[in-house]
Amino acid sequence: MEEYINEIRKILQLPKIEDCQNVLCVQPHPDDGDISSGATIAKLTSLGKKVTYLFVTDGSAGINGKSRSKTAKIRKNEEINAAKMLGVRDLIWLDHPDAGEYSVSNLKSEIIEVVRKLKPDLIMTVDPFLPYEFHPDHISTGIATAQAALFYNNSIVKAVDKDYDPYALRAIAFFFTAFPNQFVCVDDQWETKFQAIFEHKSQINPETFKLYRKYFDIKGKFYGEKIGCKYAEGFKVLIPEMFHAFAENLWI
Repeated sequence: MEEYINEIRKILQLPKIEDCQNVLCVQPHPDDGDISSGATIAKLTSLGKKVTYLFVTDGSAGINGKSRSKTAKIRKNEEINAAKMLGVRDLIWLDHPDAGEYSVSNLKSEIIEVVRKLKPDLIMTVDPFLPYEFHPDHISTGIATAQAALFYNNSIVKAVDKDYDPYALRAIAFFFTAFPNQFVCVDDQWETKFQAIFEHKSQINPETFKLYRKYFDIKGKFYGEKIGCKYAEGFKVLIPEMFHAFAENLWI
């Protein structure tokens, strides 16, 4: 089995995350990208890569006792500050209701519009197939983003503007994944990740922050050992051709 999968890996030639120049990070909520991949994001921007954040929801269900409008404003401001710490200046908000009702099909179309405009060579997003993941925003975002990656050049799925020039998306890197196949060394940006996470004060109290710190330190060291560094973040990297009738995705 291992030899079989290794042969398939050779022909796929999955790109390295650090080699990508233009990255679109699609997130269900403000904070998801910072918590899951903040050190990698900071590393990419420090290397001169272009990173854009795209938020599916407004985060308005994240503070008990406050109205949706006030909550959304607080969380957006927190995210702007956190993103700056990671070197991200471009933030796009689709403003769907946090934990609310919206169509995966419509969301796919919205993401396709952004992809066609920005033409990223790498898309980062949440893994919708994380075992025991029940948050509908995470599941919907991951599925809609993967579908967008599959159909972004297809004029049948969504009409293409006459000025659109089709291009080749290189890969998707799924974060919050249980099946990582690529690890990014983030020794130099590890502390920056936690500085960004701490900006989300409406979501993470001091006790929760301590828990996050311990959890991610353990996880980061475990992943780091795999590639010979102190800390690493893990991702499931796939190419769009693998998003339809490809039986080996779990093992790649």
